[in-house]
Amino acid sequence: MEQTRRLLTGSRLWTGDAFERGDLLVEGSRIAAILPPGSSRPELPAHAVVDVHDRTILPGFVDAHAHPLIGGTELAGAPVRAAESVADAVRIVADYAEQHPEAPWIVGEGFDLSIDPTGTYLAADLDRVVPDRPVVLRSSDIHTVWANRLALRAAGLTADTPDPADGIIERDADGTPSGTLREWGAFMPVLRTIPPRSEAEVTDALLRGLGILSAEGVTAVQDAWVELDDVDAYLAAAERGLPVRLNLALRAVPGEWRAHLADYREARERIDALGSPDLSARTIKFFADGIIEGGTAHVSEPYHGGSCCGVPAWDAAELAEAAVAFDALGFQLHIHAIGDAGLTSALDAIEAATDAHGARDRRPVIAHAQLVAPNDLARLVAADVTVAVQPYWAKLDAVVRRLTNGRLQGPREERQYPFRTLAEAGVRLASSSDFPITTPSPLQALGVGMSREVAGDLARSWLPEERLSLAAAITAATTGAAYTQFADDRLGRLVAGAPADFAIVSGLPAHPEPADFLTARVEATWRNGTPVLHRSTPPTTAPQVLEGESR
Repeated sequence: MEQTRRLLTGSRLWTGDAFERGDLLVEGSRIAAILPPGSSRPELPAHAVVDVHDRTILPGFVDAHAHPLIGGTELAGAPVRAAESVADAVRIVADYAEQHPEAPWIVGEGFDLSIDPTGTYLAADLDRVVPDRPVVLRSSDIHTVWANRLALRAAGLTADTPDPADGIIERDADGTPSGTLREWGAFMPVLRTIPPRSEAEVTDALLRGLGILSAEGVTAVQDAWVELDDVDAYLAAAERGLPVRLNLALRAVPGEWRAHLADYREARERIDALGSPDLSARTIKFFADGIIEGGTAHVSEPYHGGSCCGVPAWDAAELAEAAVAFDALGFQLHIHAIGDAGLTSALDAIEAATDAHGARDRRPVIAHAQLVAPNDLARLVAADVTVAVQPYWAKLDAVVRRLTNGRLQGPREERQYPFRTLAEAGVRLASSSDFPITTPSPLQALGVGMSREVAGDLARSWLPEERLSLAAAITAATTGAAYTQFADDRLGRLVAGAPADFAIVSGLPAHPEPADFLTARVEATWRNGTPVLHRSTPPTTAPQVLEGESR
């Protein structure tokens, strides 16, 4: 059977270090050729020639760390992401509860942790508007939960509940939980008490979240947190058709993982048995620590005004033991580490796996790396660790001003998100959104990563010495992220023989500045030689640049 041929003309193409004029010939699911100006073109029927009207073609973006299920779930609950204050969040919850009298629980995702200057939230505020049902809200950083009294009571959290090793229960003067729960040990009892969603609801939410990423030009995604209980929904989504290529990172649970090693292996085997080219589960996810804004990231020096160095999610020895065990099963390691001490523990665990089982192509990933100890730079390179960074975070927004810098205060404020320092030390960077924690748009991330400023203004850069160059930023969002998927030889490239995955973008000149990426727009997303998104109408407004988003 003859494969369909299409020629995309009138474009600028990303060549790996610059944008150059050229046409793109697609044959079936592959790129057949890049045709520079002046070269001969194949004779094709008119319907097979696509004029992109002076737009730019970029390789399909690869998101190295995102949470599409959470992003899709958020759209089904109380829309607290829109809240600009505590009072605003409470009003949104009240309105949602009134509109959904049938809901046994009121659940919402994505409120900005900085809407309270201290990042602390009270059950009493929610009790005033919803006294008769449990209310559970999770912050956009996913590391803090705000619950009312009925939710706390349903989870069995009382003044007699001991403090967990891997979390913080904020309390009133008499020891009663006040409504703010930080990290897994504190909030998982509440989350486990929420009535479970049906498999169909989970599947629908996942496909919604993946669709949002696809609409931004993303063609491959690392889902950075998948619970074993949700694997059936991922299988169902794959059978319905995934809009992106998807690899799953199954979350390992401290203290519980040993009893479930066979379950992780079985989950991978079930996904492999499906035979979908778009779905795999080769990765295990660990949370080494929390976040700086909540005082739970594991840092090497005490936080300002206190003696606490954060909340390691794992005992360092157990983390290393688990890394060795999952490495023995052939899983890739993907470790959340925001504080510098958390990153050191993550590195120790990765090195333990290598020491135990010898050299092989592991491609371990450490996500976030907000603070990095100088001594760990060479270790990252030696261990072939890719750091999955979130360029959109690297700006002086409300979260950094109100919460982050207040926790750090001092020289550490000037060492956050050390993108260029990492790159110049030889560390491979992979770009990611951490969607829905912040925008799913790779274009927005490129603009901020290159400028370190919310509007792309180089004159106002925050820590300008850590800005990424154009080539470094796009590489991190394409081949750098594809490397973490064991696919850098085929994804994230516009080259003959590669899958025809690409994004057609309007609003980028031949030599774009950071601000251009913040107003550019994905007009079409192609995957495997087929458009999966095509916008036929121009935008009515420029894409919104959100300030004050949490992480």
